[in-house]
Amino acid sequence: MSHKMFRKELIGMRVYTVGGTDLGELDDIVIDNDTGLVKYLLIRFYGKTTQHHKTDGKGRLIYPVNEMMVSDGHLIVS
Repeated sequence: MSHKMFRKELIGMRVYTVGGTDLGELDDIVIDNDTGLVKYLLIRFYGKTTQHHKTDGKGRLIYPVNEMMVSDGHLIVS
């Protein structure tokens, strides 16, 4: 049985890659209107951004998501 979570439960969680890299804190979620799937996470990134990181007008990291899961109170993304 799958467990469902509301957006408000995810906002504020620390976000990690499957490799264990700490990306920061989840600030918002962008949904694709056509598919209804999560397209991007907007993350308050506490590290130093590089030219390889895309950010929005508020300086949040725009992180494309294929899959995500919650584990031990953290959001794990791939």
